[in-house]
Amino acid sequence: MIKRVLEKLMSFFFAPVSLIPLGFFRISIGLIALFLLIQLWPHLLSLYGNFGFIQWAIIETSTDTWFPSIGKLYLLVEPYRVSPEVCVYTIFSIYGLALIGFVFGVGVRICAFLVWLCHISMVNSGFTSIYGLDTMLQVCFFYALWMPLGQSLTIFHFLKKKKKCQSVLSSLSIRVLQLHMCVIYLNTSIAKMSGAQWWNGEAIWRALMQPQFSTFAYDWLSNWPFVPKLLGWLVLIIEFGYIFFIWIPQTKKFWLISVVLLHAGIAIFMGLPLFSLIMIVMNITAFGWSVGSGFFVNYQKYVYKFRKVSFQYKG
Repeated sequence: MIKRVLEKLMSFFFAPVSLIPLGFFRISIGLIALFLLIQLWPHLLSLYGNFGFIQWAIIETSTDTWFPSIGKLYLLVEPYRVSPEVCVYTIFSIYGLALIGFVFGVGVRICAFLVWLCHISMVNSGFTSIYGLDTMLQVCFFYALWMPLGQSLTIFHFLKKKKKCQSVLSSLSIRVLQLHMCVIYLNTSIAKMSGAQWWNGEAIWRALMQPQFSTFAYDWLSNWPFVPKLLGWLVLIIEFGYIFFIWIPQTKKFWLISVVLLHAGIAIFMGLPLFSLIMIVMNITAFGWSVGSGFFVNYQKYVYKFRKVSFQYKG
């Protein structure tokens, strides 16, 4: 009995998987972080500078003084007469260059460490610009420290100078991400169900009525109170049911599409495209390839068929 359980666990965590989702994950989170950096670049000194919205002297009074931050890194280079402004731009320049290398798959481990260090310093230095996107990026960059993200879809693979190499860590990486996504949705759904706001529609109403999230006019919902209530119930069903139905082959595809549409709705109707995009990327990486493995794993076969049909058509 114990041996059978151990065999099942070994099969669950270490069964061979496609290497493509790890490359997709690396490229996607890298491009999202690059796009965010481009948006933040004109405002770096205001958000992260010594005399920005929150001065370093205030930030460094936190009890979590051991966390890396731009202010602490500046103390290391201050004896060399480096200005705070130069320190800020240097850190973000390293961040940007490391992200480019990370996306192309050049020195993935080194780039992942630099990206993780720069991003956690950014998070601990700019509280006024931090929200859910930065938290999820930090989680992804932590995964990048140990996941074998350089095994597929790098520039060396496209140039055919490197072969794909399946490893036990590849399978474990996907399983850990899958379990983490289940924990995320289980935690959020239980938190939402513990109050009355998501049951009576108040949470949906308040979210849509906030100016910073209001992309359209939603005042018409006051005449249709059952709409936000139904939307709240739908969110609870999707998130709480995720942990169960995403594993069942018959419902996996439907639930994955439902979660993707949920985050797409958040992007469109609440103006949070990057946060929604990274959640979609994490879901597709975790479960998208198992849902559509018949296509993604055998994509070369489909390309061959397409070329054959095209040739016959031209002939």
